[in-house]
This record gives sequence, C-alpha cells and structure tokens, in this order.
Amino acid sequence: YQNETDMLVATANKGIVEEVTLPDGTKVWLNNSATLRYPRKFSDTERNVYLEGEAFFNVAKQKDKPFIVVVNGQEIEALGTKFNVDAYPSDSVVTTTLLEGSIRLVSERVSTSTVLTPNQQYIYHKNKGTYKVAQVDAALYTSWISGYYYFHEENLEGILARLGNIYGVSFRIQSDKLKERRFTGTFYRGQNIKDILDIINISIPIRYSINNRQVTIN
Repeated sequence: YQNETDMLVATANKGIVEEVTLPDGTKVWLNNSATLRYPRKFSDTERNVYLEGEAFFNVAKQKDKPFIVVVNGQEIEALGTKFNVDAYPSDSVVTTTLLEGSIRLVSERVSTSTVLTPNQQYIYHKNKGTYKVAQVDAALYTSWISGYYYFHEENLEGILARLGNIYGVSFRIQSDKLKERRFTGTFYRGQNIKDILDIINISIPIRYSINNRQVTIN
C-alpha cells in the first residue's frame, strides 16, 4: 500500500469530464464528481489506483506489472485494456463494463474471481455480496466521455440512479411498478434535469416535482 504522502488526487468537478494521464501513460476519464487517487510513481511490481465514482480506463500495456483499480469492496485487474467502472460510494451496485482486452474481478464477498471478455458487464451488489455477468454493447456505457448517455431497455430506477450521480440530485420513485418500467433513449450532458424528465414522460407517463436537489416521481 502506498504511503498517503506519495499519492495524488484527481477530481472531476460537477458537470465536467476530467482527463488524467497516470505515471505509466494510462489515460483515465473521470465522470461527474468522481475521484481517483494514484501514486506519483508506480512500484516495480504493480500499478494500484483507488476510485470513487465513474471512470473510463485506457490502460498502458505492461505485462509484468498488473494495473489494479480498487473500488469499494472490489479489485479490478487489467494488463492492457479499456474498461468502464461505475462505483459511486452512495450506490449499492458497482458496474464494470469491458470494451477491449480482458480484466479479472475479485469481489469482497464472492469466493471466486471472474474474467470478462469484451462487451461483458459485471454487476456487483455490495450489500448482498452477489453478482451477475451480462452481455452488453459496451460502447453505450462509455459514450459519456463525449457527453452522451444512452439507455437501452433499462428500468427507470436504474436510469435515474445513474442520472442522479451525473447531475448531483436524488430521485424518489413512489411506485414500485414504475421503478421497473423500461425506457430507451439518449440524453446529452447539456440538457437540464427538467428536459430529461420531460423526454422520459413521452414514453413513460410520469408526474414529478423538483425541490432543491430532490426529485419526487409518481
């Protein structure tokens, strides 16, 4: 473990995507309010970084020196690869999506490690200690770098949880049935939260009220 005095911290401001180049040449894009801690210089044996929030990694290839992303309750190991990690501390789910290469995931309450291949997604439920692997179009989960958020047949609860992290608001859905309604659509980072809710309302009739940073939907 690196001494804290040897660590650097990069943080993305609200509404901004921050690009960071690590000491080994690895490029990292940090999404809204994400924080990455990393050493000024990597050790001779491994490259460990510590993430809170969402980030996309384009890892520099060093076969003899594994690159490891440490998030809450999970370690993600890569050699040379591109992958997305969505791990905001307030969320009970950590979602890792692989675009290129391969990664190995070790989760705190799961007895075996899992290796992903491109277009696979590992969804880890921290509170339950359970996970599942799904086939996805990984490009949909990395488009936020260019300012677009795509959702394909996702339930409303999951969509709003993700948008909540991006916009720094919290959503309360007052109907369990409504939480499971599916939506397909594209949003742009420049749209405000009211615009987004009005777009959702075209497909899924909803009523909503906005009070400061709290949105109530029924």
